[in-house]
Amino acid sequence: MGGRQKKIKLPGAIEGIREALFPRLLSAAVAVIFIVAVFTLVKAFLYRSDYFRLRSVETRVSFPDQRVSAMISGQILKAYKDRNIFSVNLASIAQAVKKSYGDIKDVTAAIALPDKLVISLKLRKPVALVRNVKYYPVDEEGIVIPGMGRVDALKDMPVIEGVDMKAVRGKASQGALKSALSLLKDIKETRFMNAYGVAVINASDPNNIYFLMKNGIEVRMGGEDFRNRLNMLGKTLRDPRLVADRIRYIDVRFKDVYIGPK
Repeated sequence: MGGRQKKIKLPGAIEGIREALFPRLLSAAVAVIFIVAVFTLVKAFLYRSDYFRLRSVETRVSFPDQRVSAMISGQILKAYKDRNIFSVNLASIAQAVKKSYGDIKDVTAAIALPDKLVISLKLRKPVALVRNVKYYPVDEEGIVIPGMGRVDALKDMPVIEGVDMKAVRGKASQGALKSALSLLKDIKETRFMNAYGVAVINASDPNNIYFLMKNGIEVRMGGEDFRNRLNMLGKTLRDPRLVADRIRYIDVRFKDVYIGPK
């Protein structure tokens, strides 16, 4: 007996779902194909068009330094000129620039369409001079800043003494230098010290740091709790009975402030 195959008929509800869903799936597939095709064409245009070849580099610095700016722009342009701008590795450029210049703290590289790179630099700024055989300009992190030119141009900056520069050059501050910079930061955040200024911070003993104000008075700070001790110093200096010319040092390391006469 030759049997016939019986056609299976789907229930009406399922058949309706299939008829409703199929056109949507087809439309979605067409849309995906279209998007992929457009993306491929756009990518091909961006990467092959002469319109997007690197022709200039702009260097932006956190404060003016035309020498550094021109040098970096020239080096990058020489290495990447006429390269497709989208094929340039921005992270690699930023890393190379930062590694090449010790006075640069941070670098970002970005594309400026159609044919330019923008390099933004944040330079390290000196906050003090470390005296150790010679003078070393350092930033707030204790990094020695090379290429600062004549140190006498920075002569009004506080001088830090008692630091072994062999242990800290090229590294973030540690030990004595770290403590001295921490004290300097706290001093700058006080208002009253603007009238006195800091000439020298001696950190030869990190547990017994002292500094000299520009009027010659020595302030003994110890090695901790700088903010509270500076508050004590401020109250002492505001005392109208105080005669600065007769004071050799002020000791704020203890509960009671002690004033040493000349």
